[in-house]
Amino acid sequence: MKGSRIAKWTGGVLVATGLGTALVGFTGPLEGLRLVAYQDVVGVWTACYGETEGIKKGMRFTREQCDSMFIGSLTEHEAGMRKCLAAPDALPDKSYIAFVSVTYNIGVGGFCGSTMARRLNAGDVRGACDAMMMWVKGGDPLRTIQGLVNRREKERALCIEGARAASAALPAPAPQPAPAPMPMPAPAEPEGVVPENNAPWWGIAIAVALMAAGIAAMLLRRK
Repeated sequence: MKGSRIAKWTGGVLVATGLGTALVGFTGPLEGLRLVAYQDVVGVWTACYGETEGIKKGMRFTREQCDSMFIGSLTEHEAGMRKCLAAPDALPDKSYIAFVSVTYNIGVGGFCGSTMARRLNAGDVRGACDAMMMWVKGGDPLRTIQGLVNRREKERALCIEGARAASAALPAPAPQPAPAPMPMPAPAEPEGVVPENNAPWWGIAIAVALMAAGIAAMLLRRK
């Protein structure tokens, strides 16, 4: 299926990719496999790995039928999730699996209107992982359901594991060369004075010669 990371069409059959197999292995046990239709905690008729569409009381399924429906349903939910995200393929694999799992559980509409989607589109993967824990209520009257708490904790843990692994894989920033030391300015000299180490040798020689001529003139006058 175009754009899907979890399944592809092969010979007219939808087949799970490696990531899809990992998703089934993660989400399947969270949903539980039931071959006979049953009512979930909020009274919705459900079968197989949490399928609800078209499920009615008394329906029965084989394992193969459930597996086929599960891959198809996961892919549909994945497609809906992807439409809500600016860069779904930028998500780490484990985080991607966790978000598809949550979307499968709460529905595409629930995910697309959630804080998870908003944070992902803002580039905050870790914050989106934490926002999974907002989805632990259900029933009438609305109440916290421990089974959902347990599920969200597992999904959040996998999501954070993926985010951390992706962060650790980022290349370290290249070391920047140390800035060249700035030359220190020479101390300012009083205006009009030449520094001692810059006095010309010929200036000193002329001064000595003039002094010698003056002394010689004085001696001549005395004679």
